[in-house]
Amino acid sequence: MLCRVAEDVFWMSRYVERAIAVGRLIEVTWHLELDLGETDSESRAFWLPLLRSVAGRDDDAAHQDVRHYLAFDVENPDSLVSCIRHARAAARGVRESISSEMWEQINTLHLSLVDPALTPRAEEELYAFYRRVREGAQFFQGLADNTLAHDEPWEFINLGKYLERAYNVARVLNLQAHLLHRPLDRAPGGDDTVRWLAMLRSCGCAEAYSRYYSVRVEPAHVVEFLLLNPVFPQSVRFSLGAAWDSLRQVASRGADGPGGASPAVRAMGLLRAKLEHAAVDEVLEEGLETYLPDVQARIVHVAEEITRSYLRAEPQPGRLVGVARAAMIMAAQQQQ
Repeated sequence: MLCRVAEDVFWMSRYVERAIAVGRLIEVTWHLELDLGETDSESRAFWLPLLRSVAGRDDDAAHQDVRHYLAFDVENPDSLVSCIRHARAAARGVRESISSEMWEQINTLHLSLVDPALTPRAEEELYAFYRRVREGAQFFQGLADNTLAHDEPWEFINLGKYLERAYNVARVLNLQAHLLHRPLDRAPGGDDTVRWLAMLRSCGCAEAYSRYYSVRVEPAHVVEFLLLNPVFPQSVRFSLGAAWDSLRQVASRGADGPGGASPAVRAMGLLRAKLEHAAVDEVLEEGLETYLPDVQARIVHVAEEITRSYLRAEPQPGRLVGVARAAMIMAAQQQQ
Protein backbone atom coordinates (compact mmCIF):
# COMPACT_ATOMS: atom_id res chain seq x y z
CA MET A 1 0.00 0.00 0.00
CA LEU A 2 1.39 3.41 -0.99
CA CYS A 3 2.29 5.76 1.87
CA ARG A 4 0.33 8.54 0.15
CA VAL A 5 -2.82 6.43 0.04
CA ALA A 6 -2.42 5.33 3.65
CA GLU A 7 -1.97 8.93 4.80
CA ASP A 8 -4.99 10.18 2.86
CA VAL A 9 -7.40 7.52 4.14
CA PHE A 10 -6.02 7.95 7.69
CA TRP A 11 -6.66 11.70 7.67
CA MET A 12 -9.92 11.39 5.77
CA SER A 13 -11.19 9.26 8.63
CA ARG A 14 -9.81 11.56 11.31
CA TYR A 15 -11.47 14.62 9.77
CA VAL A 16 -14.85 12.90 9.51
CA GLU A 17 -14.67 11.84 13.18
CA ARG A 18 -13.56 15.35 14.16
CA ALA A 19 -16.51 16.85 12.32
CA ILE A 20 -18.87 14.59 14.28
CA ALA A 21 -17.24 15.64 17.57
CA VAL A 22 -17.33 19.37 16.79
CA GLY A 23 -20.95 19.17 15.65
CA ARG A 24 -21.98 17.36 18.83
CA LEU A 25 -20.18 19.87 21.03
CA ILE A 26 -21.90 22.83 19.39
CA GLU A 27 -25.33 21.22 19.46
CA VAL A 28 -25.07 20.09 23.08
CA THR A 29 -23.65 23.42 24.29
CA TRP A 30 -26.55 25.19 22.58
CA HIS A 31 -29.01 22.89 24.40
CA LEU A 32 -27.13 23.48 27.66
CA GLU A 33 -27.54 27.21 27.22
CA LEU A 34 -31.28 26.78 26.68
CA ASP A 35 -31.69 24.40 29.63
CA LEU A 36 -30.02 26.78 32.06
CA GLY A 37 -31.82 29.83 30.72
CA GLU A 38 -28.81 32.11 30.71
CA THR A 39 -28.76 35.65 29.39
CA ASP A 40 -26.58 36.67 26.46
CA SER A 41 -23.88 38.03 28.77
CA GLU A 42 -23.85 34.89 30.95
CA SER A 43 -23.90 32.48 28.00
CA ARG A 44 -20.21 33.22 27.41
CA ALA A 45 -19.49 31.06 30.45
CA PHE A 46 -20.61 28.06 28.40
CA TRP A 47 -19.23 28.96 25.00
CA LEU A 48 -15.78 30.32 25.84
CA PRO A 49 -14.42 27.08 27.39
CA LEU A 50 -15.49 25.36 24.20
CA LEU A 51 -13.71 28.00 22.14
CA ARG A 52 -10.54 27.63 24.20
CA SER A 53 -10.63 23.86 23.97
CA VAL A 54 -11.23 23.55 20.25
CA ALA A 55 -9.61 26.68 18.89
CA GLY A 56 -7.16 27.87 21.55
CA ARG A 57 -8.84 31.29 21.64
CA ASP A 58 -9.82 33.26 24.72
CA ASP A 59 -11.74 36.37 23.79
CA ASP A 60 -15.03 38.11 24.50
CA ALA A 61 -16.96 36.82 21.50
CA ALA A 62 -20.74 36.44 21.66
CA HIS A 63 -22.13 32.91 21.54
CA GLN A 64 -23.33 33.40 17.95
CA ASP A 65 -19.78 34.35 16.93
CA VAL A 66 -18.35 31.34 18.74
CA ARG A 67 -20.84 29.04 17.05
CA HIS A 68 -20.00 30.53 13.65
CA TYR A 69 -16.27 30.16 14.26
CA LEU A 70 -16.61 26.51 15.27
CA ALA A 71 -19.08 25.55 12.55
CA PHE A 72 -18.66 27.72 9.46
CA ASP A 73 -15.40 29.70 9.57
CA VAL A 74 -13.25 28.44 6.70
CA GLU A 75 -10.21 30.11 8.29
CA ASN A 76 -10.56 27.77 11.27
CA PRO A 77 -8.97 24.45 10.17
CA ASP A 78 -10.98 22.55 12.78
CA SER A 79 -14.39 24.03 12.03
CA LEU A 80 -17.18 21.71 10.95
CA VAL A 81 -17.08 22.99 7.38
CA SER A 82 -13.27 22.79 7.19
CA CYS A 83 -13.23 19.21 8.51
CA ILE A 84 -15.67 18.02 5.87
CA ARG A 85 -13.76 19.93 3.18
CA HIS A 86 -10.46 18.34 4.22
CA ALA A 87 -12.06 14.90 4.38
CA ARG A 88 -13.52 15.32 0.90
CA ALA A 89 -10.17 16.50 -0.50
CA ALA A 90 -8.43 13.45 0.96
CA ALA A 91 -11.16 11.15 -0.36
CA ARG A 92 -10.83 12.62 -3.83
CA GLY A 93 -7.14 11.69 -3.87
CA VAL A 94 -7.86 8.03 -3.02
CA ARG A 95 -11.07 7.36 -4.91
CA GLU A 96 -9.62 4.10 -6.17
CA SER A 97 -9.19 2.89 -2.56
CA ILE A 98 -12.67 3.74 -1.25
CA SER A 99 -16.09 2.68 -2.49
CA SER A 100 -18.18 4.79 -4.87
CA GLU A 101 -20.85 5.02 -2.17
CA MET A 102 -18.35 6.55 0.25
CA TRP A 103 -17.23 9.11 -2.31
CA GLU A 104 -20.81 10.05 -3.18
CA GLN A 105 -21.70 10.49 0.49
CA ILE A 106 -18.73 12.68 1.44
CA ASN A 107 -19.11 14.71 -1.76
CA THR A 108 -22.84 15.23 -1.13
CA LEU A 109 -22.17 16.28 2.45
CA HIS A 110 -19.48 18.72 1.32
CA LEU A 111 -21.71 20.28 -1.31
CA SER A 112 -24.47 20.78 1.27
CA LEU A 113 -22.07 22.89 3.36
CA VAL A 114 -20.74 25.26 0.68
CA ASP A 115 -24.04 27.05 0.06
CA PRO A 116 -23.55 30.80 0.79
CA ALA A 117 -26.99 30.93 2.41
CA LEU A 118 -26.17 28.05 4.75
CA THR A 119 -25.29 30.04 7.88
CA PRO A 120 -28.58 31.98 8.31
CA ARG A 121 -30.60 28.84 7.52
CA ALA A 122 -28.62 26.82 10.03
CA GLU A 123 -29.20 29.43 12.75
CA GLU A 124 -32.94 29.15 12.16
CA GLU A 125 -32.99 25.37 12.59
CA LEU A 126 -29.91 24.52 14.66
CA TYR A 127 -31.00 21.10 15.89
CA ALA A 128 -32.02 19.85 12.44
CA PHE A 129 -28.85 21.19 10.81
CA TYR A 130 -26.35 19.62 13.22
CA ARG A 131 -28.25 16.37 13.32
CA ARG A 132 -28.23 16.20 9.52
CA VAL A 133 -24.48 16.81 9.32
CA ARG A 134 -23.70 14.38 12.13
CA GLU A 135 -25.81 11.62 10.63
CA GLY A 136 -24.30 12.25 7.21
CA ALA A 137 -20.79 11.82 8.61
CA GLN A 138 -21.82 8.72 10.57
CA PHE A 139 -23.37 7.29 7.42
CA PHE A 140 -20.01 7.73 5.72
CA GLN A 141 -18.36 5.77 8.54
CA GLY A 142 -20.97 3.03 8.21
CA LEU A 143 -20.34 2.81 4.48
CA ALA A 144 -16.63 2.36 5.16
CA ASP A 145 -17.37 -0.59 7.44
CA ASN A 146 -19.83 -2.21 5.06
CA THR A 147 -18.59 -1.49 1.53
CA LEU A 148 -14.83 -1.97 1.93
CA ALA A 149 -12.83 -5.14 2.34
CA HIS A 150 -11.35 -5.14 5.83
CA ASP A 151 -7.81 -5.03 4.51
CA GLU A 152 -5.03 -2.47 4.88
CA PRO A 153 -6.88 0.68 3.68
CA TRP A 154 -9.77 -0.12 6.02
CA GLU A 155 -7.36 -0.66 8.93
CA PHE A 156 -5.94 2.85 8.39
CA ILE A 157 -9.49 4.24 8.27
CA ASN A 158 -10.31 2.46 11.51
CA LEU A 159 -7.04 3.60 13.07
CA GLY A 160 -7.70 7.24 12.24
CA LYS A 161 -11.31 7.13 13.44
CA TYR A 162 -10.57 5.63 16.84
CA LEU A 163 -7.47 7.70 17.58
CA GLU A 164 -9.41 10.86 16.84
CA ARG A 165 -12.36 9.68 18.94
CA ALA A 166 -10.18 8.86 21.94
CA TYR A 167 -8.56 12.29 21.77
CA ASN A 168 -11.89 14.11 21.45
CA VAL A 169 -13.55 12.29 24.35
CA ALA A 170 -10.53 12.94 26.60
CA ARG A 171 -10.68 16.61 25.65
CA VAL A 172 -14.41 16.90 26.37
CA LEU A 173 -13.96 15.18 29.73
CA ASN A 174 -11.13 17.54 30.57
CA LEU A 175 -13.43 20.50 29.88
CA GLN A 176 -15.56 19.68 32.91
CA ALA A 177 -12.88 18.20 35.17
CA HIS A 178 -12.98 21.31 37.36
CA LEU A 179 -16.53 20.41 38.48
CA LEU A 180 -15.12 17.56 40.58
CA HIS A 181 -13.70 20.10 43.00
CA ARG A 182 -17.10 21.27 44.20
CA PRO A 183 -20.19 19.46 45.56
CA LEU A 184 -22.59 18.22 42.89
CA ASP A 185 -25.80 20.24 42.72
CA ARG A 186 -28.45 17.51 42.94
CA ALA A 187 -31.44 19.79 42.59
CA PRO A 188 -33.60 19.02 39.55
CA GLY A 189 -32.09 20.96 36.70
CA GLY A 190 -29.14 21.88 38.89
CA ASP A 191 -26.26 23.60 37.14
CA ASP A 192 -23.62 20.90 37.66
CA THR A 193 -26.00 18.01 36.98
CA VAL A 194 -27.03 19.58 33.69
CA ARG A 195 -23.39 20.08 32.72
CA TRP A 196 -22.47 16.43 33.39
CA LEU A 197 -25.50 15.27 31.41
CA ALA A 198 -24.49 17.60 28.60
CA MET A 199 -21.02 16.10 28.59
CA LEU A 200 -22.51 12.61 28.24
CA ARG A 201 -24.66 13.81 25.35
CA SER A 202 -21.68 15.49 23.68
CA CYS A 203 -20.00 12.08 23.56
CA GLY A 204 -23.15 10.33 22.33
CA CYS A 205 -23.50 8.15 25.41
CA ALA A 206 -26.24 9.52 27.70
CA GLU A 207 -28.56 6.56 27.07
CA ALA A 208 -25.79 3.98 27.34
CA TYR A 209 -24.67 5.54 30.63
CA SER A 210 -28.20 5.34 32.06
CA ARG A 211 -28.34 1.63 31.23
CA TYR A 212 -25.11 1.06 33.16
CA TYR A 213 -25.62 3.29 36.18
CA SER A 214 -29.29 4.40 36.15
CA VAL A 215 -30.45 7.91 35.35
CA ARG A 216 -28.77 9.45 38.41
CA VAL A 217 -25.61 11.31 37.47
CA GLU A 218 -22.50 10.61 39.56
CA PRO A 219 -19.31 12.36 38.40
CA ALA A 220 -17.10 9.38 39.28
CA HIS A 221 -19.36 7.10 37.22
CA VAL A 222 -19.27 9.55 34.31
CA VAL A 223 -15.47 9.59 34.40
CA GLU A 224 -15.31 5.80 34.63
CA PHE A 225 -17.77 5.33 31.76
CA LEU A 226 -16.20 7.80 29.35
CA LEU A 227 -12.62 6.94 30.17
CA LEU A 228 -12.42 3.28 31.18
CA ASN A 229 -15.46 1.38 29.89
CA PRO A 230 -14.15 -1.60 27.87
CA VAL A 231 -17.23 -2.29 25.73
CA PHE A 232 -18.79 1.08 24.82
CA PRO A 233 -17.46 2.36 21.44
CA GLN A 234 -17.25 6.00 22.54
CA SER A 235 -15.05 5.44 25.60
CA VAL A 236 -11.36 6.28 25.50
CA ARG A 237 -10.33 2.77 26.53
CA PHE A 238 -12.47 1.06 23.88
CA SER A 239 -11.28 3.47 21.18
CA LEU A 240 -7.62 2.91 21.99
CA GLY A 241 -8.19 -0.85 22.04
CA ALA A 242 -9.78 -0.72 18.58
CA ALA A 243 -6.95 1.49 17.30
CA TRP A 244 -4.42 -0.96 18.76
CA ASP A 245 -6.05 -3.88 16.92
CA SER A 246 -5.87 -2.02 13.61
CA LEU A 247 -2.29 -0.91 14.18
CA ARG A 248 -1.20 -4.48 14.92
CA GLN A 249 -2.79 -5.62 11.67
CA VAL A 250 -0.93 -2.89 9.78
CA ALA A 251 2.34 -3.77 11.50
CA SER A 252 1.95 -7.50 10.83
CA ARG A 253 1.73 -6.82 7.09
CA GLY A 254 4.84 -4.63 7.10
CA ALA A 255 8.54 -5.15 7.63
CA ASP A 256 8.08 -5.61 11.37
CA GLY A 257 6.39 -8.97 10.88
CA PRO A 258 3.62 -10.42 13.07
CA GLY A 259 3.09 -8.44 16.26
CA GLY A 260 5.20 -5.54 15.03
CA ALA A 261 7.92 -3.76 17.01
CA SER A 262 7.87 -0.30 15.48
CA PRO A 263 7.96 2.82 17.70
CA ALA A 264 4.28 3.36 16.82
CA VAL A 265 3.30 -0.10 18.06
CA ARG A 266 5.27 0.33 21.28
CA ALA A 267 3.80 3.79 21.95
CA MET A 268 0.28 2.53 21.30
CA GLY A 269 0.83 -0.51 23.51
CA LEU A 270 2.00 1.64 26.41
CA LEU A 271 -0.96 4.00 26.04
CA ARG A 272 -3.45 1.15 25.80
CA ALA A 273 -1.99 -0.45 28.94
CA LYS A 274 -2.30 2.87 30.79
CA LEU A 275 -6.08 2.79 30.26
CA GLU A 276 -6.62 -0.96 30.42
CA HIS A 277 -5.03 -1.37 33.84
CA ALA A 278 -6.36 1.84 35.40
CA ALA A 279 -9.07 2.14 38.06
CA VAL A 280 -11.26 5.20 38.39
CA ASP A 281 -10.23 5.86 42.00
CA GLU A 282 -6.56 5.87 40.99
CA VAL A 283 -7.32 8.24 38.11
CA LEU A 284 -9.18 10.64 40.39
CA GLU A 285 -6.45 10.40 43.01
CA GLU A 286 -3.89 11.43 40.41
CA GLY A 287 -6.22 14.20 39.24
CA LEU A 288 -8.02 14.53 35.92
CA GLU A 289 -6.18 17.78 35.24
CA THR A 290 -2.98 15.72 35.17
CA TYR A 291 -4.22 12.39 33.84
CA LEU A 292 -6.25 13.59 30.84
CA PRO A 293 -3.65 15.97 29.34
CA ASP A 294 -1.15 13.12 29.59
CA VAL A 295 -3.52 10.81 27.71
CA GLN A 296 -4.05 13.49 25.05
CA ALA A 297 -0.31 14.07 24.71
CA ARG A 298 0.30 10.33 24.36
CA ILE A 299 -2.35 10.08 21.63
CA VAL A 300 -0.61 12.89 19.74
CA HIS A 301 2.70 11.06 20.19
CA VAL A 302 1.19 7.81 18.85
CA ALA A 303 -0.16 9.65 15.79
CA GLU A 304 3.28 11.15 15.16
CA GLU A 305 4.92 7.73 15.42
CA ILE A 306 2.35 6.25 13.03
CA THR A 307 3.15 9.02 10.56
CA ARG A 308 6.89 8.38 10.81
CA SER A 309 6.56 4.59 10.69
CA TYR A 310 3.90 4.08 8.02
CA LEU A 311 2.79 7.28 6.33
CA ARG A 312 6.11 8.69 5.13
CA ALA A 313 8.46 7.01 2.68
CA GLU A 314 11.56 7.78 4.76
CA PRO A 315 13.83 5.94 7.22
CA GLN A 316 12.62 5.38 10.77
CA PRO A 317 15.37 6.96 12.90
CA GLY A 318 13.92 5.75 16.19
CA ARG A 319 14.15 2.14 15.11
CA LEU A 320 17.63 2.54 13.65
CA VAL A 321 18.88 4.17 16.82
CA GLY A 322 17.45 1.31 18.88
CA VAL A 323 19.17 -1.31 16.71
CA ALA A 324 22.50 0.56 16.80
CA ARG A 325 22.31 0.92 20.58
CA ALA A 326 21.52 -2.77 20.98
CA ALA A 327 24.58 -3.64 18.84
CA MET A 328 26.77 -1.42 21.05
CA ILE A 329 25.47 -3.07 24.21
CA MET A 330 26.16 -6.54 22.81
CA ALA A 331 29.68 -5.53 21.77
CA ALA A 332 30.41 -4.13 25.22
CA GLN A 333 29.15 -7.32 26.86
CA GLN A 334 31.37 -9.46 24.63
CA GLN A 335 34.45 -7.45 25.66
CA GLN A 336 33.82 -8.05 29.36
